[in-house]
Amino acid sequence: MNVLPIYELPFHIVFLIFIIFSFVGWMSEVLYVGIFFEHKFVNRGFLHGPLCPIYGFGGLSILLLPQSLYSTWFLLFCASMLFGTVVEYISSWILEKLFHTRWWDYSHYKFNIRGRVCLLNSLLFGALGVVIIHFVQPFVMKFLSLFSDFVLTLSADIILVALTVDLLITVRRLVDFSVSMARIKAFGENLRERYGHEQWFKGESLSQIIASVKEYAAERKDEVSASILRKIDQFQPKMRNIESFMHRFPTLKSLSYKDELEMLKERIRRKISKNSKRR
Repeated sequence: MNVLPIYELPFHIVFLIFIIFSFVGWMSEVLYVGIFFEHKFVNRGFLHGPLCPIYGFGGLSILLLPQSLYSTWFLLFCASMLFGTVVEYISSWILEKLFHTRWWDYSHYKFNIRGRVCLLNSLLFGALGVVIIHFVQPFVMKFLSLFSDFVLTLSADIILVALTVDLLITVRRLVDFSVSMARIKAFGENLRERYGHEQWFKGESLSQIIASVKEYAAERKDEVSASILRKIDQFQPKMRNIESFMHRFPTLKSLSYKDELEMLKERIRRKISKNSKRR
């Protein structure tokens, strides 16, 4: 099968292939989650735009495979499975080291490696590799050939600028996420330190801490209690922002803020339960 090796293509063509794969991956994630789980639109991308870069990198890594593998579907399947699994594992590790957060977790699947990758996804990567080499990549190259080199270069430049801006905004949001989680954790620790000795205080989890303190402050109705209630209310917008972010990554795990994240997940579950009952 004659598929031009990706390292022989101009950079702007390689970049556009990366974007197309990332967009197709984003669409697949949105449709999968929307149809089988949320039953509504959820932006599953790491970025704000309609892209899942891990699919782009995975697709490019498959295109780096030796052409001698292309004609043998079984070897191509095995190589794609290996490459895709390595890319996903490394991506998970890098994101965890950068943000101390695990964005996806396959621990509940059989045959997983530290929850970063699992056999089911690896098999899907293998099948995806065969589909990419024999069906997708030829179609993508035929589609790109419809446009002049000037149009392709200009499109790549515009998309690169937009992607860079999106990446910077996303990194800023991730930093805000960490800062907000740190503040919520510090607030819970302050409440535990201040009221931990009280008989009415419930401190098994952050959710119980806030609930018991709110109940106590509402009954007291003095200035100190009113101040506490105001501080709790000030955290509501931060919690809503974090919850909207967590909708995109339902298996999100934080290495530094486990209790705080569990509280927010419980809030999300209660909201979903209430919405279901209303329907």
